[in-house]
Amino acid sequence: MSPAYDRNRLVELFGDNAATLAEIEREFLDTARSAHEEIRATEDLDTIARAAHRLKGASGMIGAAALGRIADAVERAALSGDLPAVLGLDGALAQEVSKVAAQAGADQARGLSITVAE
Repeated sequence: MSPAYDRNRLVELFGDNAATLAEIEREFLDTARSAHEEIRATEDLDTIARAAHRLKGASGMIGAAALGRIADAVERAALSGDLPAVLGLDGALAQEVSKVAAQAGADQARGLSITVAE
């Protein structure tokens, strides 16, 4: 199974300071979860597109390629007015957000990262 995000990319960008990396991961998880909840909470396609775009950008920064691809698909569906497609992507989006959280939790268990609160 491939990692949900590229922790080495974070080290390259921000150094290997555990506290700094923990903060970056925490902020990303907050962004991912809030964007996902924002997408789930509305049928307003403009709001969905903005939240998906925010998630796509954050995913690119942390190296969460699969999550970024799904966020891009949600954004494109919203921009094209296709609410059924947006709704159809919710399960994949939820699964990838959970994978990122699980990886961060596994890193923490090895003494590498943060405590992940659900």
